[in-house]
Amino acid sequence: MNISAMAGIYIHIPFCKQKCHYCNFFSVASSKNKAEFIGALKKEIKLQKNYLKNEEVKTVYFGGGTPSLLSVFEIENIFEELNKYHNISKNAEITLEANPDDLNTKKIQSLSKSIVNRLSIGVQSFFNDDLKYLNRVHQSEQALCAIKQSQDAGFKNISIDLIYGIPTLSNEKWQKNLNLFFNLNLAHLSAYSLTVEPKTALETLIRKKKIPPIKEAESIIHFEELITQTEAHGFIHYEISNFSKEGYYSKHNSSYWLGGNYLGLGPSAHSYNGVSRQWNVSQISKYILNTKGEAIFEKEILSKTQQFNEYVMTSIRTVWGCNLEHIKNTYGKSFYEHLARSASKHITEQRIKQKGSVLSLTRLGKLYADGIAADLFKD
Repeated sequence: MNISAMAGIYIHIPFCKQKCHYCNFFSVASSKNKAEFIGALKKEIKLQKNYLKNEEVKTVYFGGGTPSLLSVFEIENIFEELNKYHNISKNAEITLEANPDDLNTKKIQSLSKSIVNRLSIGVQSFFNDDLKYLNRVHQSEQALCAIKQSQDAGFKNISIDLIYGIPTLSNEKWQKNLNLFFNLNLAHLSAYSLTVEPKTALETLIRKKKIPPIKEAESIIHFEELITQTEAHGFIHYEISNFSKEGYYSKHNSSYWLGGNYLGLGPSAHSYNGVSRQWNVSQISKYILNTKGEAIFEKEILSKTQQFNEYVMTSIRTVWGCNLEHIKNTYGKSFYEHLARSASKHITEQRIKQKGSVLSLTRLGKLYADGIAADLFKD
């Protein structure tokens, strides 16, 4: 499974029909400023035309929020503007995140004739009580229908999201969710453990005892079942939360994990070029009113230690692993020795395996990915 870092563009569409209880991404439960937002987005596309230094853009990702609230005309209009100012490959992977309730027959047919060639559908669960717990808009039947109609319309590159560790999701139901995924003959799955993020509705409702809390032990059981089943069905576990058939990994997200340069457009979107990170204002009104072309982002120049920690954090989570030779050549001997020393106890405990100069997580290590990454960081 060979892949190298590539340049990508992420477009944050901040509108939603309603906020999911667990979501801590920047979004608003309204589409009333959509036209003004698209106008501001086009201005930013032009303003940031030199950010990637004419590097060929291999991936474009419409994320959110809910990008499927845009019409196909609006999606293509934004893409045309990108094409004017950025060097986009003719074979670029162009992903649209979509909610099942937006994917009616007419929309799917239009999308199938558009520049979009990959769909990422937010299913989360095929059971309505789980969807209610999460405060999702759609029903289970809509998700099944949207997937099958997208396949019928000719989409071959379809990913779905599932969430495990939901208090209403029994082990039996989780197994049924996975079986449904396999039976649909899809090539990519993103599966996430439900986490309680600060200042979300989920945190408030659990704190007030209005809904049951998450049980970490259940999440671990679900995760282990996920690994077992995807492996048995021939999927590559190429990143902690991502599984694909050969050739169907997300090129866009993989480039993040491999340290590629990317430009983020839209409110709250992040950009990274290897030496600095910047993030746009998380407020639609300020974003829209930025007509003078002044900076609408904050910027941080990354120290060598921060760049090292960034590489370790992203690479250790992937099938490609963390390369000691790359560390030595890029960051120097002291960083190399630090990483080799820090990894040794995890190798002894069989949480990290070493093949040549590459460190990667074992199956046991995948249960502790975040903690292991933090343990390998340099202060």
